[in-house]
Amino acid sequence: MNFKNNDKRTVFAGLVKEHQVALRSFVRRLGVRSDAVDDLAQETFLLAYHELDRFHEGEDFGKWLRGIARNLVKNEMRKLARRCRITDEELTQHLIMKSDEKMSENTYDNEDISALQECMNQLTDRSKGLVSGKYKEGSSALLLAEKFEMTATAVRLALMRVRRQLKGCIEKRVAHVGS
Repeated sequence: MNFKNNDKRTVFAGLVKEHQVALRSFVRRLGVRSDAVDDLAQETFLLAYHELDRFHEGEDFGKWLRGIARNLVKNEMRKLARRCRITDEELTQHLIMKSDEKMSENTYDNEDISALQECMNQLTDRSKGLVSGKYKEGSSALLLAEKFEMTATAVRLALMRVRRQLKGCIEKRVAHVGS
């Protein structure tokens, strides 16, 4: 669309009024937390304003906005994935405590590592493959989903269950060795 600056603002203000409720609803349906919906919608409108010259008259403006919002949500997911480097907070907290104890005692044994190895050996081949793919190879849930013919959500749930299973197994083995 070709506009003069004042025309652009006027036309865009009308488009924002027309599409703001639907866009916020769409963003929320993408799984965005309710307290972040307004921010993401505002970011979508801001980006749309700057890219308005790329919008072609006659196209569906709402669809164009939803595409921008979808891409912004995908970017948020990528940011989140980069920030999330801890596999299981409780397990990590346990291992840090054990590490602190060992450092204060100046002893470094392989209790936790051998317990983890024993517990890993008890997993099914599929669970071992998921754990190896995620934590050894660094594959995303989407890649693992393709490889194991699952959905990304099913992969995340399976990994959560495996982490929980490993945590319980490690705790039992370490407690058993310590008694």
